[in-house]
Amino acid sequence: MNTKPIMTVSSLPKLAAMVLTLSCFAGAAVAQEQVKIATVDLLKAFDSYWKTKLSNDQLKERGTDFDKARVGMIDDLDLLREEYNRLNVSAQDPANSDETRSGDLKKAQEKLTEYKRLEQQIIDFNKNAQKTLGDQTRRLRKGRLGEIQEVISAKAKELGYDLVIDSSQDVLLPRTPTVLYTNGKNDITTVIIDILNKDAAGKYKPAEPAPEKSAAPAPTDQ
Repeated sequence: MNTKPIMTVSSLPKLAAMVLTLSCFAGAAVAQEQVKIATVDLLKAFDSYWKTKLSNDQLKERGTDFDKARVGMIDDLDLLREEYNRLNVSAQDPANSDETRSGDLKKAQEKLTEYKRLEQQIIDFNKNAQKTLGDQTRRLRKGRLGEIQEVISAKAKELGYDLVIDSSQDVLLPRTPTVLYTNGKNDITTVIIDILNKDAAGKYKPAEPAPEKSAAPAPTDQ
């Protein structure tokens, strides 16, 4: 299986363009005013968003429905196989009359035709199910990212930032991060997550942070 390199040739011009852009901002800041830049861990915001979790549950439920339907079709296929085998054995049994063997042979051929037709239906069903889940996954992902983008844009304008840069890096799919260094001072990820989850309810409501334990009083001399 081919794996993607950490940095592809096509990603170099994009990174160079970003560095050039930031350099221009920095140069302009010296002569005019300081450019305010914030960072957001977009992957963390996406994973922490309650609607992302809702979407994942919806996809899981849809997948479960497909699995149940598939199991039912496979059970029917197994029954057809068993019925075909039984009729085929009967059609070749010399103890049976010619009429019985002829009738069972005809029925066996009919069962074989049904079996092949259902087998193809299962193949088509699997392809359609995978495509449906794939399309729904992309649609929901695009929708959640769009909602997060709107929140980031609104909050950045409110806080007076000129530029917001994604600082996330997917450890499962390594890539060159957009932000090579940040001290975290202007990171607004937590603020964005709080806004995204303000309307969450039920099992999607984030757990309250555990209260900090107060330090035990120092012993005093008696």
